[in-house]
Amino acid sequence: MTKKSTSTKISLFLVFVLTLAIVSVNGNVNVYAQRTTDISLENSTNVTETIPPELELSSTTSDGVITENATGAVSGEDHAEETSDDHTENATNVSTIVRDSQTILLEGQSLPEDSFLHLYDSTPYQINNGHVAAKIPCGEDNQTAINILIGKAPNLNPAELEYIAPLSEPGNLCLYHADVSSTGDNPMTDIAIQNNSTEEIDFPATSTIVLGVNEISPLASDSHDE
Repeated sequence: MTKKSTSTKISLFLVFVLTLAIVSVNGNVNVYAQRTTDISLENSTNVTETIPPELELSSTTSDGVITENATGAVSGEDHAEETSDDHTENATNVSTIVRDSQTILLEGQSLPEDSFLHLYDSTPYQINNGHVAAKIPCGEDNQTAINILIGKAPNLNPAELEYIAPLSEPGNLCLYHADVSSTGDNPMTDIAIQNNSTEEIDFPATSTIVLGVNEISPLASDSHDE
């Protein structure tokens, strides 16, 4: 009987020890789980507090850059428009360099008394720099009855011709040349030749007019004077 009682006590003691052990293990697991959860929550809180300032800073910086660039672009366009306007206003004061050369063969042609032959018209531009060379009939005195007319039609006047002796044959054909250039109150757009004699002039072989235009600029008015 005594042995049975002792065995029962030992069994109860072992059960008690095992129960304490199980309770202790479960308690540690719960504590660890709770601590892990707390750490995760703390980290989550830190992330939540850290991200918005970064995003806010990035957004502000981006907006600032876009706004500044957009403002700069508009200013640049305004500046380009102002520059274009200035260029347009000054366009009429700037010469354009060109090279327009024409050779007119007069062989076999005739020019009636007091008539003219219109050779060149640069309208709506004026000739700022040009040249005329004419190989035309002349007398023994190196003079010619043909005028080279320049000006803006209908206001054409005889040009002052320079005689080129080495390339002339007095009594047959002589070579003359003249410069053509506009001034503020005397624009040049038209070139013609006129018979200044009382007889018809016939042009022999090799009679020529050579016209060269080097610089032009817009006229103040696109039409000829009335």
